[in-house]
Amino acid sequence: MKKKDLDDLINEVEQENRFFKNKAAFDSVRPPEHIVGRREQAKQLLQFLHASQNIIVPFVSVYGRSGSGKSTLVKFVCDNLTNISYCFVNLRNAKTIFGCANLILAELGKANLKSAQGLNFAMTQIAESIISRLNEQKKKIFVLVLDEFDMIFYDERNNPSDFVYKLVVLGESLKKKNYLMCIVGISNNVISEYALDDRVKSRIGNSEVFFPSYTQDEAFAILRTLAREAFTKPVDEDILQYCATLGSQEHGDARRVIDLLRVGAEIASSNREKLDKSHIDLASTRLQNDRIQDVLTKNSAHFSLVCGSIAYLTFVQNRDWISTSEIYDKYKAIIPSSLNPLTYRRISGILIDIKNTGLTHSKTRSSGRNGYGTQYKLLFPPEMIGVAIDKKWWQKVEELKNQENEDAGLNKDAKQLRKLLGEIRNL
Repeated sequence: MKKKDLDDLINEVEQENRFFKNKAAFDSVRPPEHIVGRREQAKQLLQFLHASQNIIVPFVSVYGRSGSGKSTLVKFVCDNLTNISYCFVNLRNAKTIFGCANLILAELGKANLKSAQGLNFAMTQIAESIISRLNEQKKKIFVLVLDEFDMIFYDERNNPSDFVYKLVVLGESLKKKNYLMCIVGISNNVISEYALDDRVKSRIGNSEVFFPSYTQDEAFAILRTLAREAFTKPVDEDILQYCATLGSQEHGDARRVIDLLRVGAEIASSNREKLDKSHIDLASTRLQNDRIQDVLTKNSAHFSLVCGSIAYLTFVQNRDWISTSEIYDKYKAIIPSSLNPLTYRRISGILIDIKNTGLTHSKTRSSGRNGYGTQYKLLFPPEMIGVAIDKKWWQKVEELKNQENEDAGLNKDAKQLRKLLGEIRNL
C-alpha cells in the first residue's frame, strides 16, 4: 500500500461519513438529553428515590426485557436529581460476589481488594467510600445502581442472598449516621424471582418498576427524534416506520431498532446509495449474528451451555419445542469437568433469562399425570447459536448428525433388502 492508496481510503471514509451529521447520536453510552415515553416509570422511580421525612426505600427492583430503556431512564433520573449522589455499576463482568464488591469500589474510586481480605472488609470499605463522597458533595442521600444485577446469582459457590443482605444492612448502618441509601437493582426479572433468604425479603419490601417493551409507535418516535439529530438529510419516514415495525416484532428492543437504522445507513453510505428498505434488511441479517454474539459473551458460561443444549437438541433431533427436563439433561451431558453443574431450579431461571433476551419463545404444556411443564423454541437458526458458542464443538455436532443420517440410511436400505429377499423366497 502506498500513501496515495491510504489517501484514497481516507477520502472514501470521509465520503461515507458525510451521510451523518452527528453519528454520536447513536452512542448508547452517551447521556440522553431527553427520554421518549417512560413517563410512568420515571414517576415511580421518583416516588421511591425522593426522600420524604428522612425516609427512603432500601431497594428498588427495576426490571423488564433487554432494550426496554431501564438503564437509560435510571441514569437520566439520577443525573437530574440534584439532592442525591449516585454510583452506577455494571456487574456484567463480575464472576463472583467478591468481584461485585470490587466493581462497586472501583466506581467509587477505590483500588481493588484481594479476596483474602474478605467480603466484610470490602463492605466496610464501600461504606467508608460512600460517606466520604457524601461529605465531599455535601449531600445526605446516596443511590447505588447495580445494572445487570442478576449476574450475582450465577455465583453458587458463595451466597448471593447474603451479599444482598449485607448491602441492605449497610444502608441501615448509614441511616444511623444520618445518611440515606437506596439500592437500585436493574435486571430482566423482578428481584423476588431470585432465591433470597426471608431475612432479605422482609427488608427490601416490594418496591418495583416494570418496563414493558416499546410499542411500534414509541419505537418510531425514538427513531424520528434520532434521525433529525444524526443525519445530514431527512430520512424517509417510511424507512423509520419499517425499522420500528421490525423492532416491535422482536420484543420492542430500542437498541435493536436504533442499530437497524444506524447499520442500514452505514451500508447505504458505503455503497453511495439512498437509504431504503433493502439496506435495513441487510442490516437486520448482520445484526442477528452480532446480537447473538453479544448475548452469549455478556452472560455466564452456564448461560451459553444452556443455549448450546437447546441448539443441539433442535438441530440433531429436528425439533422445534424442547422441554426443560430435556434441556437440563443435555446441559449436564455437555458441561465441562472444570465447571460444577447448576441445579435444575437454577437452570429453569437461566431459561427464563434466555427467553427475556429474545433468543427463545416458551409455552406451557400439560404432561398428563406429571402436571404442566415449560417448553422452549429457538428463534434463531441453531447453527448460528452453536457457532457463536464454539465453532469446533458445533462442527462435531454437525458431523454427529451426518453420521446418524448415514446410519439411518443404511438401516433403511438393509430393511428394504431384507424385504426384497423375503419376496424372492416366496416366489
